[in-house]
Amino acid sequence: MTDYNEEPFTPFESIGLCFSGGGYRATFFALGVVSYLNKIKYKEVSLLENVEALSTVSGGTLLGVAYSKATQEPDFNFELFFKKFYSLFEPENDQLLKTAISKLEDDEVWRKNPYKKRSLINAFALTYAEMDIFKGDFKLFKNTTSKHLKHVCFNATDFSFGLAFRFQNTGLFGNKILNNSHINKLKYNIELGDIVASSSCFPLGFEPLIFPDDYFKNQNTTDYKSLKSLDRFINGVGIMDGGITDNQGIGSMMNISEQSSRKRRLDLIIINDVGTFKMEPWESDTSSINNGLSLKHNVSKILNYFEIKPLYWLILLFGISIIVLNSLELINNTAWVSLYILGSIITGIGLTLTFLGIITGIAKKVGASWFSNIFKKNVPKVILDDLVSFNNLNINLVQRMLKDRVTSSVKMVNEIFLIQIRRLNYDLLYTKPSIKNKIIASTVYELNGKKTAYTNTFKYNRAIEPAPSKLLKSIGLTASETPTTLWWDKTDIAKNRMDTLISCGQFTTCYKLLDYILELKKDAEIQNIDTVAIDKLYKLLLEDWKSFNENPLFMVEKLKANEND
Repeated sequence: MTDYNEEPFTPFESIGLCFSGGGYRATFFALGVVSYLNKIKYKEVSLLENVEALSTVSGGTLLGVAYSKATQEPDFNFELFFKKFYSLFEPENDQLLKTAISKLEDDEVWRKNPYKKRSLINAFALTYAEMDIFKGDFKLFKNTTSKHLKHVCFNATDFSFGLAFRFQNTGLFGNKILNNSHINKLKYNIELGDIVASSSCFPLGFEPLIFPDDYFKNQNTTDYKSLKSLDRFINGVGIMDGGITDNQGIGSMMNISEQSSRKRRLDLIIINDVGTFKMEPWESDTSSINNGLSLKHNVSKILNYFEIKPLYWLILLFGISIIVLNSLELINNTAWVSLYILGSIITGIGLTLTFLGIITGIAKKVGASWFSNIFKKNVPKVILDDLVSFNNLNINLVQRMLKDRVTSSVKMVNEIFLIQIRRLNYDLLYTKPSIKNKIIASTVYELNGKKTAYTNTFKYNRAIEPAPSKLLKSIGLTASETPTTLWWDKTDIAKNRMDTLISCGQFTTCYKLLDYILELKKDAEIQNIDTVAIDKLYKLLLEDWKSFNENPLFMVEKLKANEND
């Protein structure tokens, strides 16, 4: 490949898009981005038609897979795609969660799909596979027929080596450690629904999918059997959320840009990120500790019910004694029938209690041994040691300590790790000289009017006029506060978050393109670029920016009007 210093730099003519994770917040911010890129033209061609590569994660993958599939159609029309995607997910039509739950509960679904483990994420995968926008397999991208989109990468994470697992049509499929000839022969048979599920199954909310077990209905092929015979795949490989290792899909996009099959690197990479530096601080449980017995005492008390007690023997002995003494005719030299009956009943009760005591005692020992083995096998040693040390502590204290550990662990996995990985990815990105002047980082909170953890006031490029309006900032704030879910709740509907997210993606993209052009013009080292075309693009962007400030939803309203035509 040509050295990056010698490559010609032609802004906007070869673009890569990255869409982060973040549930529906990511999905519809991404829809806003592509809809605006479709609107704005550079040299009489929409910028969307210059997008050659797509790298997506989690919620961004929902939009990424659907859009990538649609572009393979010979008569692809973006407005029709927008209409179909929007209609499917608008609150009154969105059946994703409801359908997945019903599949999870339906025995017949799992009888028809015995190769899949019965789990929530597989229920989602089967639901995705039935939706027209995700229907089909990865073979669609083997020889891409799109006029512009040539590289697609939908990101997940493997749980055997902790590496990014890439469902991509160019470059290495999977990752270096897990890739092999058998996977390469099987990869194009993977259902798009399984790819969407793999990328979007976030920790704690879902369980991993198992590769290759959950991915191939026909498990009798030579390649599948050969793959399963390999040591790394015998027990399957857990595949989960791409956001665990790279929530912006940056690494995958850099790999695409530098693939040896490409004649030159991408001219522009737009990273669209709905993650945030903000998180709610973790708070300790401050509930009071009441007097109570120890954990060990409470467990022992419960287990004591499952054993033979002296009372059982006394009841049995008493019943037998009545029968024996009655048979000796000690009362009026007569064996009374009523005493035989009473003795038999008491003896029966004693025998039953004794028998049950023996059985439950054995079951207790076997059950305790089984539970202990399962517990030791599945609970991390550090936690196991803690639990053993808690034996003699007040049970209320143990409850509070465990609650603090669980809540802080959830905070660490779902927020702290993702934020730190996000920072590291951006730091690595901006230190690469080969992509100087080739990066736009667009975030969902960029224009919400709020200060960040690193600034005392709301900051924006004051060279771009007008300044963000109060209405635009309000829309941005509503969008940025959308929770990370794959469904709409009552609050989302009341705040019209679907439309605000799309709008936020649109006006943020417009703003960031303006900002990017201004930065380009400041760099004296940039030469031989088409300044006339770029100035024309800037004027078009500025017109839209003014319109967004007057009515941030003007594009969404127009697209929805077209939807109803």
